Amino acid sequence: MLNCLRPHKILVIDDENSILKLLSGVLARKGHNVDTACGGEEGVKKIQSNSYDVVITDFKMPGVSGREILNEARRIKGDTLPVIGMSGTPWLLGEAQFDAVLAKPFSQEKLFEAIQTVMDSPPVNIL
Repeated sequence: MLNCLRPHKILVIDDENSILKLLSGVLARKGHNVDTACGGEEGVKKIQSNSYDVVITDFKMPGVSGREILNEARRIKGDTLPVIGMSGTPWLLGEAQFDAVLAKPFSQEKLFEAIQTVMDSPPVNIL
């Protein structure tokens, strides 16, 4: 049996282009509509002007950090927009109140589990 996620509109925010391309490709292959932002400032602008089902953001970035993105998402959308934090130093995310945390490096399976968890959608089983 395969585990499949219902497609979602996802914003991925990171200051590393290679991470954006990798995550965008992995998520798009699973049918998700993926938007990317290179850095926190661009990410905040996209959250302000678009509608997303979930945001996945790096924590440590120059300028606007993942914590600031989380705070801005909560200010703009309240608790209706799940935010997943990702970091090579996940112990720094503890008090930040992200809906889920991904420790870099993480597997595709962990990525999809985090999305499924924050979206609270049951998996679809295909025989």
